Amino acid sequence: MVFILFGMSAYGQEIIEKYTLPLVLDETSGLTLLNDTLWTHNDSDNEAALYAISTKGALLKKIVLPTSNNIDWEDITAVSGNLVIADMGNNFGTRKNLYLLEVIPSESSVEVFDSIAFHYPEQNYYGFQLNTPFDAEGLIAIENELVVFTKNRRTQTTELYIVSCENEGAKKIGSLAVGSLITGADYNANLKMLVLTGYGKNFEQYLYVIREFNLSLSPKPKINKFVLKLKGAQVEAVAIIDSHHVWITSEKKMKHPAFLAKIKLK
Repeated sequence: MVFILFGMSAYGQEIIEKYTLPLVLDETSGLTLLNDTLWTHNDSDNEAALYAISTKGALLKKIVLPTSNNIDWEDITAVSGNLVIADMGNNFGTRKNLYLLEVIPSESSVEVFDSIAFHYPEQNYYGFQLNTPFDAEGLIAIENELVVFTKNRRTQTTELYIVSCENEGAKKIGSLAVGSLITGADYNANLKMLVLTGYGKNFEQYLYVIREFNLSLSPKPKINKFVLKLKGAQVEAVAIIDSHHVWITSEKKMKHPAFLAKIKLK
């Protein structure tokens, strides 16, 4: 199933707060809210560590996962008081060790609760591919499921896969024709609202908002697309605050230091 993008591109949002992140978070790649605290992490080849930050971008705490590796952490979400880290970056389609890592955070440490290995059943070639469709950077928890959003360079779509402990083969449930490369995701169950981040070929940065989102993808979802006034940044993650506000983070790029920003959707 492929669902077409509805809603015109618009500059209908406002950056109402923006803060430079500490240098240790130059490659921030995921973001989630847990108990009113923002949690983030860096991506590939960085330390296996989680960082709690304030809503002003200040570092509150760093917790290292001593028994884990950060091969390519791409997103993080909260599930029943725990955090789930998505080690699934797969830029060239060569990885055979994709997994989601569920951890229980405490004041100064984390306990690994579960490690869920997965693969894409449609993938049968693991050689170097510049335009692999089997890279992913978005993760949400919804309806007691963990859902991965791919970053499909071939088609500029995002495919949705359910990842579970019961079956190592991820289950494809649909595709969204966003027209860009998706870099982050968040879902709020109370609001039934999905938000995605992404960027286009000209490095425009986008937010996609789907209200009344569900896993059946029915009725056909209406996707509102917002162009962020942050061209040249690399927005990698999003966390929903309420129905009209989100937090985003961007990694360091030439014109932009790594930053945390609060966006108002109009």
